[in-house]
Amino acid sequence: MEQDLIALLYVSDGASRENLLMFSKSNGFALNTCTDVSAAAGCAIECPPDLILIEKGSLDLLQIETLLGELNGLDCKFKPDLFLILSENSAEKSLRAVLKSGVSEFIVPPVEPDGIKDKYRVYQRVRQLEQKVFARELKLKKTFEYLDQFKKELKKTKNTLLDERVTLNNSLKQVNRMTLERTRLKKEISEIRTRLVENTEGFCDILSDLIENRVETNRGHGERVSHIAYFIAKQLKFNEKKLEDLRKAAMLHEVGLLLVPESVLHTPPAQLSGYEKDQLMKYPVRGADFFLNCSEFKACAEIIRNMGENSDGTGRPNGLKRRYIPLLSRILAGADVFDTLKDREDITNLETFLEQLEGFAGTRLDPNIVAWLEKYAVLHMGADDYRVKGVSIHRLKPGMTLGTALFTRTGTKLFSVNTLLTQDAIDKIKNYDREYPVDETVYIRA
Repeated sequence: MEQDLIALLYVSDGASRENLLMFSKSNGFALNTCTDVSAAAGCAIECPPDLILIEKGSLDLLQIETLLGELNGLDCKFKPDLFLILSENSAEKSLRAVLKSGVSEFIVPPVEPDGIKDKYRVYQRVRQLEQKVFARELKLKKTFEYLDQFKKELKKTKNTLLDERVTLNNSLKQVNRMTLERTRLKKEISEIRTRLVENTEGFCDILSDLIENRVETNRGHGERVSHIAYFIAKQLKFNEKKLEDLRKAAMLHEVGLLLVPESVLHTPPAQLSGYEKDQLMKYPVRGADFFLNCSEFKACAEIIRNMGENSDGTGRPNGLKRRYIPLLSRILAGADVFDTLKDREDITNLETFLEQLEGFAGTRLDPNIVAWLEKYAVLHMGADDYRVKGVSIHRLKPGMTLGTALFTRTGTKLFSVNTLLTQDAIDKIKNYDREYPVDETVYIRA
């Protein structure tokens, strides 16, 4: 169907040819005819018209109302317009009744196609406006539906937020209680730690007193060994925890002797049997085992356990050598030998002491530890008749006398104490320093 044509359903029980020609395509109509008002609804369903034009000799109000009812029952929002061509015998009362029933317009003869089109365009414009109003009402209806849905979602979200707010407030209260509890526990742990430290110190003091009163032949041995070991470990940059472990081990390194019978302790070594000597030699291991049940002393126990190892691998309990012996155990062994050696009757001066101490290097003690022990000796045991000073390697001169033995950092002994340096000896020291560094400070006799 062409776009500008008016789809016309012409209902007439006796339409003339002239009337039909008036509604041709040339006049702007797409004509479809029907001879009976009662069949007009069926024709409208088969070929939906824009306009229904009824020409009837005698006006039958019931047929018109039936047709309008059937048209209103069609499944569409906008129904076709219905024009009624008046006849000469149409009564005014009948016309009013038909108009009320829903007829769009009355056409007074003679019928003109242009008049029909003009009236149709008026109703078409009204229909277009109705369509716009309908579209806007539909859009407005959807908008209100979206708004109602949004209100429901908003209310649901608001309720959810209120629930979450309550949950958050409860969580914050719980966090606050947990924070207070954490603060309380931290304070309690701090107090427990303080008491533990105090109890540990007290336990150390008790054991130290027991060792001093029952075992030590020279009072203060544990404190002096602790001082010597601390000096060396501090120079080697150990952290505070290991320094503390070493201090405890030094103070309590003879705890294993408490488990040795007094008869063995007070018998001269030359008079001991092989079994008794073996008991005496095992005291570091027995002392370490004594501490194993106390977690606070486990590190201390390991230091004590290996202090009986010799640098040449002849020691106990595992025959470890040099670098395989834990360094803290090597330090403790050196400090113990140092304090025991200096009280021997045949040690009359520092020079003799250093010579005797040097003899332990590479056998009982790590040579590097011996080097540190000699430095400790000249710094803490120096007398007026044995004065030393420290110089760098590059300031060594022929004619100087070594105040301590000289070792490389790998433990190689270069020269003994009291060695008179020559140019060749100085060159040897410098050559070794390039490959196997020597300590930066060399002690010479002043």
